Amino acid sequence: APKREQWMVLMPGLGGSPAHFRWLGRGLSRRGWAVLVPEHPGSDDEAVQALLEGRLPPPGAEVLPARLKDLDALLKARDQGVFQVPGQRLVLAGHSLGAFSALLSIGARPAPGLERRCASVLRDLPLSNLSRLLQCQLVDVSLPKQVAPNGLSAVIGFNSFGSLLWPAGSLSETVKVPVLFIGGTLDLITPPISEQLGLLLAMPADPSSRVVLVEGASHFSPVRVEGQRQGGRGEDLFQLGEELVGVQPLQVQALLEQEVVQFLVEQEQSKGENRIPAKTLHLKRGELHLHRLDRDAASALVHQYRMRGSSPAPKRSPATVPLTTRAAMATTIPCTTG
Repeated sequence: APKREQWMVLMPGLGGSPAHFRWLGRGLSRRGWAVLVPEHPGSDDEAVQALLEGRLPPPGAEVLPARLKDLDALLKARDQGVFQVPGQRLVLAGHSLGAFSALLSIGARPAPGLERRCASVLRDLPLSNLSRLLQCQLVDVSLPKQVAPNGLSAVIGFNSFGSLLWPAGSLSETVKVPVLFIGGTLDLITPPISEQLGLLLAMPADPSSRVVLVEGASHFSPVRVEGQRQGGRGEDLFQLGEELVGVQPLQVQALLEQEVVQFLVEQEQSKGENRIPAKTLHLKRGELHLHRLDRDAASALVHQYRMRGSSPAPKRSPATVPLTTRAAMATTIPCTTG
């Protein structure tokens, strides 16, 4: 494998474990990238198991300060030579709460007016965007002051969220690196229109930043559970049916790995401010449809939904979601079959 300038810290989501993302760590390491996947005691799979057994209350936004300390301790230990990891440029990545933690760790603070925005959206239970419940918990959470780690080169978020914290343009002076946000049309926890696309529009207009959406993928599509490859259920805590996992999770993961690799390679090939721009496309691979959107395409899609009066919740049926999504995206994305 080639020697890489970048190395990655990949943080699991709430209730997640390093085992859930071994597929991506191994795939990237085979191509030369070193990947660390930390554990987060208090918000990992053991914490959720304790919740299910009635031993602990459900973890929420109050775990974020501890997660930020976990990351700080890991980075400090590497800087002090406690362990050796090749690479000079850091990529922070995460799934769901892990992606949210990555954004907080580089200095992203809630924009003024969070309590007012929460009062507006939480009049009804947000069943089509459950992440809003956690976002609004931050009204009562004191976050430590963070600055971007030395050598930070990019941020990657799987099923990331933060639309209530960061309205459009609110992070234009905070985030100084390219971002890749990944989502799925069946995600009812962090729906892509408001969350991944909304987050991209909160960022500065970096030509290399992008959103990747997979039709039929869900919030848990990037999570590989025990027995998934063999078609069995296994004993993993995340024993989820297709309505939650989405369609063809292994094939979705393979596509996402390719998108992550392309993003990382482009960042390595970019020199200074001359970054390689994201290329918007619509890709059909077998029965799956993947959309890669640059900022302009993302903005156009969000505008279309707003013109309709509201952002409709993703439907549960994989047979119906692709039709509506593809119709909305077809005006901005060229079609490629591969």
